[in-house]
Amino acid sequence: MPTYRHYCRPPLVDPVYVALPDGAVHVEGRLQTLVDQVLALANPDKVLPLDAVLATKLGEYTDMPPAPDIESAAAALPDRLADFTQAMRAAVMIAVAEKNKNAMLACIRAMHTLEDKLAGIDEYTLMPAAADLVRCIQELYRRTGQAFLLDMMERVRSQVPDVSGVFHSFPFLKAFVPEPVPDDAMDDTSRYFRRMKMLGTGRMIADALALTALFAMYSGSARDAGASGTGLTSLERFHGMPTGMFTADPYLAGREPSAATDLPSICAMLEALYDLLCAGGDFTVAERMEIITENALANVFAKDGIYKKQVVNREANEPTCEAQAPSRADIRALLQAMIAVRRCVWMVKGEAELAMLLPYDSVCLTKMNGVPVRVAAKTDQSGSIQLAVETKHPVLFSLSVRVPAYADSARITVSGQKPKMVECGAMHTISRVFQTGDKISLELTCKPYIKTGHRGSVSVLYRSLLMALPLPEPDAAWQYALDDRAKPAVVWTDEKPGVKIDACVAPSWTVKNGRIPSPPQGLRMEEAYELTLLPYQDTIGRVAVFPRAGHE
Repeated sequence: MPTYRHYCRPPLVDPVYVALPDGAVHVEGRLQTLVDQVLALANPDKVLPLDAVLATKLGEYTDMPPAPDIESAAAALPDRLADFTQAMRAAVMIAVAEKNKNAMLACIRAMHTLEDKLAGIDEYTLMPAAADLVRCIQELYRRTGQAFLLDMMERVRSQVPDVSGVFHSFPFLKAFVPEPVPDDAMDDTSRYFRRMKMLGTGRMIADALALTALFAMYSGSARDAGASGTGLTSLERFHGMPTGMFTADPYLAGREPSAATDLPSICAMLEALYDLLCAGGDFTVAERMEIITENALANVFAKDGIYKKQVVNREANEPTCEAQAPSRADIRALLQAMIAVRRCVWMVKGEAELAMLLPYDSVCLTKMNGVPVRVAAKTDQSGSIQLAVETKHPVLFSLSVRVPAYADSARITVSGQKPKMVECGAMHTISRVFQTGDKISLELTCKPYIKTGHRGSVSVLYRSLLMALPLPEPDAAWQYALDDRAKPAVVWTDEKPGVKIDACVAPSWTVKNGRIPSPPQGLRMEEAYELTLLPYQDTIGRVAVFPRAGHE
């Protein structure tokens, strides 16, 4: 990607963060494991152009695949809009990576064709492709300055539902059951129900969230910008799970911990969070992305396929515990999600600030104030981060690190200076003349903590990891309530964390309609047992949302 200054083009609002070029960031360790798991699913003989481009970027290969025939895709419009959008996204990524002016001009010509056809595309066809389409339009405008692209953004914004209004007056206050309305019904009431049916799926609500951020950069509107935060709050309040995700199967499903979250929702949400982070710069968005990545996304992969639905509380014999072969759409969604996550590890803020937003082992190469800079990051099992800086020659710039809110305390040491306590749940910025040999150490003290959820239920987390009671067999005991006075303690086994916590049996908590129901309330602490909770990402059958047992 261009330098921050060259990426800013009026009248679009300047992004807060801009991702580094994909080839400028190399990831290692835990995040690389997830990348490898996604790449292992892709069949090189069957991938479509967009899949091939995404896999090339994730695999850090130097040669890009052939560009798709974007002009033929444009000729099929207004039909096959989804195919056109995927081809356009691949074509733009290839043109940018190869700095190919002719390929960029081909993308512009194809966009002119879409501009001519746009009026004939209804909102029910446009909305499923709108987020990717607006991403492409904004990328092309920032690079070329073609004025007609601004008109296209306005037209797309006017032809899709009012996504900002959806989040400011959030209509999905409980598990959503769509009204049975014919797909061709055109009276006002039927069109409203059709629109709610479309927006009520997890994937579409995540795309709508992304559009609030993308439209905010176009419009400069406080209403659009505010819808992003309001939307996250509403999704958490009415459908949130301790994995960082919301329930959707495929429709928004409320706060029952036995409700599922499907794979398209997880992947679309990670892409949306990338858009929100770029547009608004809220570091809490990065923390949510880390929690989703380490729990909902990490739990997708199985030895013989993927788990297409995530359920926080489920017995081992439930259908969602069965691994399935991924579809082509599943693989593409995972590739797009991983690209979004990896781009958020290192980003630039302005011309002279480099920011580490996700705590993964990595190396980034960039220029700060025109000087080549290399920063290597290493993490340890406590979550602490060690940064090593190399520069071609001494250069003044700012280096920012996200200090997670889940840490109890944090202190930072810069090149042997006296350690300094820093605020948790904030970005910490170091501005100085950096040179080769500079080292920064962010030491975190992290303890397991309790998160209160729906109807007084509780979950246990350690850092960004949701902890769960594993249920490896269908008859494994799971009816436990956590002691409300318990102090969870972390234990390590084979470099994996576990959490020990006191609990008692909750015999009134029983299976209902073949599923584990919401935890009961008002339980009294009885004889204590010590439970050992393991990372959610390593479980299949499990309980991760518990009732609380009181002493009074």
